[in-house]
Amino acid sequence: MRTALFINPPSGLYRRDDRCQCRVDDQTVSVIFEPIELAIYAAIFEREGCRCAIRDYPAMGSTWQDFERDIDALEPDVVLFVGTTATIEADMQVPEIVKALRPEALVIGKGETLGLWGKSILEQHPELDAILLGEPDLTLQELAQGRGLDEIEGTLRRDPATGELTRRPREDFLQDLDALPMPARHLLMADLYRSPETGRRMGVIHTQRGCPADCTFCNIGKVYGKKIRTRSPEHVCDEIEAAVRDFGIREFLFHGDTFTYKRNWTIDVCREIVRRGLRVRWGCNSRVDSICPERAEWMRRAGCWVVAFGVESGSQEILDSIKKGATLEQAREAVRITKAAGMCAHVFMIIGTPEESRKTLEATEAFLRDLDPEFFDLNIAYPLPGTELYSKGQRTGLFDERRLSYGSYASAAIRSRYLSSQELTEWRRKTLLRLSLRPRYILRTLWRARSPNRIRHYIRAGWARLRSLRSAA
Repeated sequence: MRTALFINPPSGLYRRDDRCQCRVDDQTVSVIFEPIELAIYAAIFEREGCRCAIRDYPAMGSTWQDFERDIDALEPDVVLFVGTTATIEADMQVPEIVKALRPEALVIGKGETLGLWGKSILEQHPELDAILLGEPDLTLQELAQGRGLDEIEGTLRRDPATGELTRRPREDFLQDLDALPMPARHLLMADLYRSPETGRRMGVIHTQRGCPADCTFCNIGKVYGKKIRTRSPEHVCDEIEAAVRDFGIREFLFHGDTFTYKRNWTIDVCREIVRRGLRVRWGCNSRVDSICPERAEWMRRAGCWVVAFGVESGSQEILDSIKKGATLEQAREAVRITKAAGMCAHVFMIIGTPEESRKTLEATEAFLRDLDPEFFDLNIAYPLPGTELYSKGQRTGLFDERRLSYGSYASAAIRSRYLSSQELTEWRRKTLLRLSLRPRYILRTLWRARSPNRIRHYIRAGWARLRSLRSAA
């Protein structure tokens, strides 16, 4: 029986999906999510009769020595790791360690950055056998079935005999998401992933894939396509039921770039949750132009308590320049609808895109105050390889490649035409302090928490955030 090991390397606590490669501590709401993609990949291999293990080393607080011990103990035949732009140099210790301890093992990297920089990465790191390209499920299924890398699409690989590099992208996407097995949650350490608000176990449910938007800072459309593909409401709820029954998880993030995009599907998922009597609490992502009172009411009835919106800017000029395809008025109305339905709004703003100026930053802060969401994040634009932002920034000299390894959503790796990276970093820090220390905001947050347990979690999280922002001065 073959053994496969799926890991997040011990190279930093990051969100490692291709759309959001950010340090967990950079976010206003600091939360460690289940590596549910790894659990799906493991389930694909288990379905083909393989023995599997998952290690989320950063969440576990583990070291490279722990990784070495696992290689010795598990003796894996396949090792798959997920890399990010900021951690790529450290992540490449994975193939070096695996090949030193188990030369016959197949080592595969995943991550859009690895795919885009794959040729140079493979040339510099001969221990790495292959890199997954695009949506990986069908490729991994064929690999789990025993097919060789030379037989399957969806990889950039090295020929073991000649060392020649071969890129074979997969053109097709998985159309029936219900065909995927349920995530192998039994391989995760459920207690590592908890709600920052309640401290209870929290799970992630992948509900859909694809995004039709053209935002210049995001590459998810290239990875998963423009067409939105959804799981059936029944399949989604089957996974929820299993998570509640088998792992005691009742809080969830419904992961999808726009959970609310398809009106009827969104309502059908909520109806199924209500019909089954699933008493769960969840949050989701939405675009500001895909929420309406009917959707919001059904979401609240089904247990949704927070909806996250990528508002991005308080300047329509900036929104147009980043191809957001939305207006300030739509953002205002989306937050109003969400609050009116009895849910919280979490607003994400992105600063530091090429046209950012002092004037547009002031407009963003003023708009955030006007929206007055329950939660908010100010993230500095990060030039992810493969995005239009990366191409434009590289072409116009707005960032230095060397800064990508230590830049983040909190420390600018990029500058705008009018503001330096240092100015952007400092404006973010000071603005978060100003907005977070508003007496009305603090009192409202504590009042909404109500229970002593939630108040305790809010105070702990708020104090940690305050110390972090002040220490960065």
